[in-house]
Amino acid sequence: MDFEDRIIAALNKSLGRKTEIKLESRLKEDLLCDSFDTLMIISALEDEFSIEIDEGNFSDIITVKDIVHKLRSAID
Repeated sequence: MDFEDRIIAALNKSLGRKTEIKLESRLKEDLLCDSFDTLMIISALEDEFSIEIDEGNFSDIITVKDIVHKLRSAID
């Protein structure tokens, strides 16, 4: 499973929705994420990648692709 697929799988698991999640999916508008969902996503990503994520770093995240870029830069 590649990096993007791992992120999408973590989102699916944390959101528990049957909605198709794509890299272009917007968290609020397309996936209907609220602040609680965002916390659940952060927790799932921390578990998946064994990292610690500062919630403040996610304030500018709009799409799933933004998460990919943010995590890639944090991990590299």
